[in-house]
Amino acid sequence: MTLDAASVSNAHDASPNGVSGAMRLLSEVAAGNPPKFDHCLRMLGPFGMLQFARGATPHLHFGYCLDDNARAFLAAVIALYLDPQSADAQRFGEAALGFVESCRRDDGRFHNLKGPDGTFTDEVGSPDSLGRLVWAAGIAASCAPLVDWRERAQKLLLGVLDQAESLNPLHPMAYSILGLAAAIAPSVAAPIPAVDPTWAQADAGKMRGVLERQCTRLVTLLEANAQPQWDWFESFMTWGNARMPEALLRGSAALADPSLQAAGLRTLGFLASVTHEKDVFVPVGNKGWYERGTERAIYDQQPIEACAMVDVWLAAAKLTGRVEYESKALEAFSWFIGLNTDRLAVVDTESGGCRDGLEPGGLNTNMGAESTLSYVHAHASLAAYFRQKI
Repeated sequence: MTLDAASVSNAHDASPNGVSGAMRLLSEVAAGNPPKFDHCLRMLGPFGMLQFARGATPHLHFGYCLDDNARAFLAAVIALYLDPQSADAQRFGEAALGFVESCRRDDGRFHNLKGPDGTFTDEVGSPDSLGRLVWAAGIAASCAPLVDWRERAQKLLLGVLDQAESLNPLHPMAYSILGLAAAIAPSVAAPIPAVDPTWAQADAGKMRGVLERQCTRLVTLLEANAQPQWDWFESFMTWGNARMPEALLRGSAALADPSLQAAGLRTLGFLASVTHEKDVFVPVGNKGWYERGTERAIYDQQPIEACAMVDVWLAAAKLTGRVEYESKALEAFSWFIGLNTDRLAVVDTESGGCRDGLEPGGLNTNMGAESTLSYVHAHASLAAYFRQKI
């Protein structure tokens, strides 16, 4: 770890704890301590985790989604590895898993959106939401500390394998790769150790086939769009950019495929050339994104980008053993605590709540589910990585 007190003191931390709070948080992460779930628990409604908040107050009007509750379950699984006795992580994860299960339709497909009264407001969920379900279930199926969670995740994953085969375009495909790679080879492709690494033996062939075909499709997209000085899967960069290189890296680990590793490291290098400016992570902004041949957008910067970047650097570090990738993961995580373009802390270190992003001139002070879960996930993943090295 290369971040020191002098570096952190350059950030004008917007949290009540200032620089001392940022340093304490980094120390907790390095020691393998779990994130706080105070704000996550505040965001629980009668049916699961709510989507949005006004400031730190849950906004019930827009209800719930499978997207966020799949994210929430995954974050709880990783956090529970860090502290198997955590009542907060257990309560939160159980609520999220219950919501995910409730979204399953009679035909095996899934809803995504549920209103505040518990009524579903869509017919069939988005590919993104199903991809996140595959991702969370794939990791939990082998790695969830609670046997009940593992068994329920296994049932969910096996029930959507045929649907996972057809997930596209880019992000759902990447999510499915992350889940399937962890399911068939958790020791090398999951962010935390496996508790039941052999559960998938009976279905490993089918899962491996889906994984291989999804990895091939992702590489095909890269080959179709890459150009000199543009090593990417599309002609533009939008959101969740780091999940595609991460998918190739974790897929390469599960399949022992060096060509996937090379493609993953190459696209990670290109992404880093865009987003890691002078040792500060500057994600592509969602007000304009980044189209090839144009200027990239700086704002609005979203927590989901920092979370994904932490994970891809950790995947690269695990796969290659290169310690400099650990430092880059820490650099991306530090975006949350104020080492960013605006020197503003995006996370509230006391509650674990995360603001919805950096806008021109300041913070979006709402603390919705996606933002908060991005922080909680990034914290838990980084702490889990260091815990395994202790």
